Amino acid sequence: MNGDFSTGSLSPWVCDSGTAQIATSPTYDSSYALEATPTSSDDAQCEQTITVAADTSYTLSGYLDGDYVYLGVSGAASTDTWTESTSGYQELSVSFTTGSSTSLTVYVHGWYDEGTYYADDLSLT
Repeated sequence: MNGDFSTGSLSPWVCDSGTAQIATSPTYDSSYALEATPTSSDDAQCEQTITVAADTSYTLSGYLDGDYVYLGVSGAASTDTWTESTSGYQELSVSFTTGSSTSLTVYVHGWYDEGTYYADDLSLT
């Protein structure tokens, strides 16, 4: 999943064109973090599709820094959570149970024109 971006690359995350990059500061507790900047017409979403077990409970968690940053899933289950306004990294998590599908999209995004956000240590357990 490369949720701590330790490879120094966004891969396998796919991000809206031109909105995201790898940052070396601020990070939560690793050398790299995702840095993305929403615009007035784009929420700077980064996502990846993963395979999960059917009818299984999971928790998606991670550390996010920024105003109105969303962390969520769609596909085999659909839910999200978000920060209002943060000064520094805040831990977010969302629990869900998959249905019969085994394809799940994990995503993080900001809100239109709300400034740069950072994501680090994203994990699915």
